[in-house]
Amino acid sequence: MEDTAPCICGRLRRTSRALTRLYDEALAPVGITVTQFSVLRTLSRMERPTLVELAEATAHEKSALWRTLQPLVKQGWVGAATDEGARGQKFALTPAGLEKMNDALPHWRTAQAKVSETLGEREAALIALLKEVEIHV
Repeated sequence: MEDTAPCICGRLRRTSRALTRLYDEALAPVGITVTQFSVLRTLSRMERPTLVELAEATAHEKSALWRTLQPLVKQGWVGAATDEGARGQKFALTPAGLEKMNDALPHWRTAQAKVSETLGEREAALIALLKEVEIHV
């Protein structure tokens, strides 16, 4: 017997890929992806997090986040340092990283406005629903 119910996970993954393409295209003129932008934005709100803390804040697996961070460090947008006597690196947005994030912000806002326009009055409900799923799954 075949189950004809739509797969929630599959639908969310397709939607996520479509949104990622939209935001990546919007951010392309400043040479950054939406994943990189999100990490820079999160770092701008945190006080020198470790990889584990940043992974928790961004809901990334540590290895995937590390792969995202490496080019940001190489570009000089993120600083990585180990405090004396501490284990593990701590990360911080550099002045160049803050500048890159600020350059990207208008492009991100353009993509954000397009999605908001599509969702209309349903936007707040969708955000609340997604947050609930994140918490309870």
